[in-house]
Amino acid sequence: MNSIAVITSFFTLAAGIGVFLIACNMMSTNLEALGTKKLKKLFAKASKNKLIGVGVGAAATAAIQSSSATSVMVIGFVNAGIMSLSQAATVIFGANIGTTITGLIVALGLSGNEALSASVILAGFACVGAFILMFAKKDTARKAGGIIAGFGMLFVGLTMMSGSMTNFSDSDFIKNFIATFSNPLLLIIVGAALTAVVQSSSVITSLSITTVVTGLITLNQGIYITMGSNIGTCATSLIAGFASTKNAQRTALIHLLFNVSGVIVFTVAGLFISLGGADYGRIFARIFPNAPQMQLAIFHTVFNLITVFIMLPLTEPLIKLVVKIVPDEKSAKTYFAKNAN
Repeated sequence: MNSIAVITSFFTLAAGIGVFLIACNMMSTNLEALGTKKLKKLFAKASKNKLIGVGVGAAATAAIQSSSATSVMVIGFVNAGIMSLSQAATVIFGANIGTTITGLIVALGLSGNEALSASVILAGFACVGAFILMFAKKDTARKAGGIIAGFGMLFVGLTMMSGSMTNFSDSDFIKNFIATFSNPLLLIIVGAALTAVVQSSSVITSLSITTVVTGLITLNQGIYITMGSNIGTCATSLIAGFASTKNAQRTALIHLLFNVSGVIVFTVAGLFISLGGADYGRIFARIFPNAPQMQLAIFHTVFNLITVFIMLPLTEPLIKLVVKIVPDEKSAKTYFAKNAN
């Protein structure tokens, strides 16, 4: 692989990421515009029943394809006094489940044979949405066109990223360099940093899936990078939260602690698994043989489901912890007084 091919692949990758980000933004913006009232009603249903809150968070995030957008909206509701910390926590837990939908969609897009992959077919929706945007008169129809176009563009970007990864995977130098990144902690940091920069865990997860499929990185490397992306995605909510009220700051901190806790649990579990000569990559490769496009996407889903299962019973202790970390004597007394009744 000569220098011209490397440069071409790099710019193709950058373009693919750009298209993917624009597509995510198009879908998120138009879905929010169409469903703002419905989302508010959904959030209003996040009552004291924790499972309802988780379901609402998962459904809202799956709909708008952005856990960051859901978290920011939740912070806004907490800031306005519409939602309590307990309600916000469960919705954020659910948002982490809902965000796995993007990875599963990407995995679906990478399935199929070389002659006609699913991503090529699904990319055609970009054309359909573009025509709707060009000729539709009603605002609702135009928003629907934006959603359809964004959905198709997801796979246009995915195809570009996948193509560039295939070229990179032909370079022994690049493969040997990436192979040096085997330390789980380092991979988690890389995933968190990249996600904080691009402000989208979906992009990093999707990029990880394509690089695993093309063989540029191992499944185990992709798993730890994806785990790190769960931490990096908290950057958006932290920025939104710490520019608001104390309770909004606590909500952002709940999001961070939730994701960090999940990463810690799985990293420690991974260390014990390694003592037996195995790792997450080998386990999921055995469970889903000959389906590399699904292995990482399924792990991402399992990771978030188990983290929610662990953290849901600890919601109240988690809230008490963030109240102590972000102290506000009056608010703290009010919160504990409410929960004592």
